[in-house]
Amino acid sequence: MAGYNPILYPNGEHPDHVVVIKYVPSVGDSKRALDEYDSDIFCGGKNIISVHNTCEDSLLAAPLMLDLIILMELFTRVELKDETMKEFHHMNAVYSVLSFLLKAPRTPTGTPVINSLFQQCET
Repeated sequence: MAGYNPILYPNGEHPDHVVVIKYVPSVGDSKRALDEYDSDIFCGGKNIISVHNTCEDSLLAAPLMLDLIILMELFTRVELKDETMKEFHHMNAVYSVLSFLLKAPRTPTGTPVINSLFQQCET
């Protein structure tokens, strides 16, 4: 998905990693991850750090869901106005500011949202 975003990856560029996700019924709600980080070290050597992680998927998502609900409720009360407008008006029902917390946000048509945390922080 990220590879198709021209803001993140211009033509000819692509992500330099591979992600494989498989459903395993016996694991249930647990999420198991094995991450490997490769780096070059002294005298042409290679260093590989492997990390194995097991956790409950729904417990990882719950705090983010609560944050989204609280922020969405807050934004329903916010009204905006700039120098070209005579009256205050509510924000668009699709809050692009929440895209900071999401991988593939819905946004109003034409909104230039960047789906990358580090690039979002830089802009």
